[in-house]
Amino acid sequence: MRRLFLTIALLTAFAMSPVNGNAPDAPEPKRAAAFTLSDQFGRSLEYRFPRSNVSVLTFGDWKGSTQIEGWVRPLWNRYRSSVDINGVAVLDIVPSFARDFARGQFRERVKFPVLLDFEGTVSTAYGFRSDNANILVIAPDGAIALRIVGEATPARLRRVYDTIDRLRGAGTR
Repeated sequence: MRRLFLTIALLTAFAMSPVNGNAPDAPEPKRAAAFTLSDQFGRSLEYRFPRSNVSVLTFGDWKGSTQIEGWVRPLWNRYRSSVDINGVAVLDIVPSFARDFARGQFRERVKFPVLLDFEGTVSTAYGFRSDNANILVIAPDGAIALRIVGEATPARLRRVYDTIDRLRGAGTR
């Protein structure tokens, strides 16, 4: 995936498109915003609240994407489908002429669905901080229960597990 983002970044730099406009000190939302995005396979996902499960959204740009697997694999291994886990690729630096190419690269290289935020509107609404993985645990009613920015560590994973378990009912898996 890193090679994909490098290719896209080089194309973008060559085309002199604007860089990510997300402010590093953007206010963090307390409630999750509703959105609809498509994945690399052209399937749309409508994210609305309330939902039946706790949700985990992972956001990553080129640099942050290298940190995503350290979060997703342990979460998936622990919760499987009892928690909604969705990844959002922050691709607002990709110029419009390169979007089909980027979608194709994701389709070839990533077999699980990744929601593609080409406009940057979803990532901005969620207070995305660039160059890091952004992990949000969201209660079924849409309240953002936890936000962690950066790499997965045992202590950070424990915080995510504790938050999910609390939201699902003490100690249930």
